[in-house]
Amino acid sequence: MHVRDLSKQDETTLREIVRSVDKKLDYSLRDGAEAGDSNFTVHLSREGRQGDVTVRMEDLRAAHTDTVSRNKIRQRIKSSRDHMWDDRLVKDVLGTKAARMLKESGQPEQSSFRRPFNRRGPAR
Repeated sequence: MHVRDLSKQDETTLREIVRSVDKKLDYSLRDGAEAGDSNFTVHLSREGRQGDVTVRMEDLRAAHTDTVSRNKIRQRIKSSRDHMWDDRLVKDVLGTKAARMLKESGQPEQSSFRRPFNRRGPAR
């Protein structure tokens, strides 16, 4: 599959799908892995981060009329865009809720009990 075989309607549909995910996301089309394949690759980039999504030609043509196929392509592009923004150096394994609980547990508790002020001194 060559990218130049895409019709204007296919390109318009793909542009609408990509823009529905992120307005500032740049994309370019590349040929599929094999010459006989009906796949092509959408290369995504934004602010120095890059990702690739392989799209089947049949899915793109079905996306003109079928909202399920359109959403399927959109979810794959969105997933790739989200993975582009993952910071691979700092990976939160526990999640934000558990991390917040651990952070709060490390702080010393302030006692809510105050000793009353006794003017007379200790009882005898």
